[in-house]
Amino acid sequence: MLLELFAIFFMVPLAVWKQWLPVPLIMIPLYLLAGYAAVWMFADKGGDRRQFWSGGDVLLEKAYLKIILRRLVLVVTLVWLVVYAFYPDKLFLLPREHPLIWLLILLLYPALSVYPQELLYRAFFFSRYAGLFTDKYFMIMASTVFFAFMHVVFGNPVAILSTLIGGYLFADTYSRTRSLRLVCLEHALYGSVIFTLGLGEFFVFGAAKTFLM
Repeated sequence: MLLELFAIFFMVPLAVWKQWLPVPLIMIPLYLLAGYAAVWMFADKGGDRRQFWSGGDVLLEKAYLKIILRRLVLVVTLVWLVVYAFYPDKLFLLPREHPLIWLLILLLYPALSVYPQELLYRAFFFSRYAGLFTDKYFMIMASTVFFAFMHVVFGNPVAILSTLIGGYLFADTYSRTRSLRLVCLEHALYGSVIFTLGLGEFFVFGAAKTFLM
C-alpha cells in the first residue's frame, strides 16, 4: 500500500514535471489514476455508487454549504488582493479579452479537471489509506501535501502555494462531510475565481497561456 501511494501521488507528478512523461499528456495520467481509483472504490464498497457523489447526509451537506459560501467570500477577497497588488494588468483579463474561452473553462473545468482530482485525492485517498493515516489531522495534511505536490507540474510557486491552501480546505470539507459533490463544488468555485480574476496562467501549460497572459 505504501508503494502504491508513493507511485501514484509522488512518482507520477514527478515524472510529468521532469518530462519523463510528455507534458501535453498531463491529463491522461490523471484520468488513468482516477479510473483506477474508481474501480478500486467500486469493488471495495460492494458497488455502492453513493461514494461517487453524495455524502449520505443531506442535512450536514446543506449546513456545510453555508461554510463553503462564507469561505468563498474570503477566497475572492484574497485572490483579488493578490492580483491587484502583484499582477494588476491581469485582473479580469480572461473574461475581458476572451469571454468565450472563459465561459468554456467555467463550463468544462468542473467535469474534466475538478471531479477526477477530487475522486483521486479525496474520496479514494481517504478510503484507501485510512489504515495508514489513522489520525484525522494527519489524513487531512497528507491529502493536502500530495494535492499541492501534484501542481508542481506547472512549474511555479503560485500554483503550489494556492493548492496548499485550497487543498487543506477541500480535505477538511471531505473529512467532515464525506461528500464528493460538496468538495467538487468548493473546488470548482475556487478554480473559477482564479481563472476569472487573473491567476489562471499559473495553472495551464504551453500555448494555453497565451490566452491568459
